[in-house]
Amino acid sequence: MNATKKRYIAKSKRDKFDVLSALWVLVCNDPISIMSYEGIKYRLKLPADYDIESLIEERGELFRPRVPPRRLEEWKTAMESQVSKRPAWIRDLDDETSQLKAIKALSVDDVFRSQFRIEKDAPPSTLEILNWGLQHIERLRKANLEAREEAIKRWQLWSVILLSVINIVVTLLKK
Repeated sequence: MNATKKRYIAKSKRDKFDVLSALWVLVCNDPISIMSYEGIKYRLKLPADYDIESLIEERGELFRPRVPPRRLEEWKTAMESQVSKRPAWIRDLDDETSQLKAIKALSVDDVFRSQFRIEKDAPPSTLEILNWGLQHIERLRKANLEAREEAIKRWQLWSVILLSVINIVVTLLKK
């Protein structure tokens, strides 16, 4: 049980840029261009409360939240009639009734797609697009790290100044 708890904690503490990179690879390579938030959580083994939606919304240069209602209905119809068209998270539900219920419950707010795969039945992205996205995510990671390091340096500077002032005040009070 302890190992299970540690594994869950490790999954919930994943770096958002690691999740973003994995998400980008999936959305570029998956045979189905429409992705569901539930499906991503399932495939990446993320906790149910992981906020994939915000991650997608923040990165509009990579992802397009929602799909047109007609496209969603076409996809739902295909999933209802062919088990092979269903994503793994739906196929792994207990029975056919549960699967059909999950399909029916999908709304345009439950799905997203790559900015580069917006057409119906869009093929997987080219290697150039995949690499561009991964490099872009790496640039974002570095910028985030640099911003955090800058904030730490600022706090260190202010701490030194504050300690110096305290030291001066204590010295003056002793005299």
